[in-house]
Amino acid sequence: MQKTLFSLLGIVYLQKMGYNKINKSEFGRYEMLEELIKKMEDKIDSDDFEMVQEECVEEIEQADLGLSAVEPLLKLMERHPLADFGVPGAIVHFVERFYKQGYEDILFQSVKNSPTIHTVWMLNRICNDKNSDNKYRELLAETAERSDIDIAIVKSAKDFLKN
Repeated sequence: MQKTLFSLLGIVYLQKMGYNKINKSEFGRYEMLEELIKKMEDKIDSDDFEMVQEECVEEIEQADLGLSAVEPLLKLMERHPLADFGVPGAIVHFVERFYKQGYEDILFQSVKNSPTIHTVWMLNRICNDKNSDNKYRELLAETAERSDIDIAIVKSAKDFLKN
């Protein structure tokens, strides 16, 4: 039942994201992505999280999901706003490959909706690009003034703005 419900919800989600002509093989890759994210989430507070994260991201790379994997990975970060994903970590290495290909807009939306220590740091990396749109710096400033998020995230945004 749960697998069927996931499949139905997954198809609806993928159609919403613009994947209207997805075949069973492609859908299997997206199911695999969700399973790998769950595997990472299950180990997020363990000593071997870094290794699990690297293994899972390697499998995501091999599945060739590309930019479509970025949002689900950022959602994982959103669910764990203070988690240590590494410096920068396997997920960041993966998603930043899609800079100037749409990644920055997905990150912008993620930080706007639910900033985390890690996504604010990633946003600052975009701000450091002298050619980046000013909207990223503006979002960093907005984040630094929010009262509905953890104070550590606010402080992080403020610290980046000072530099």
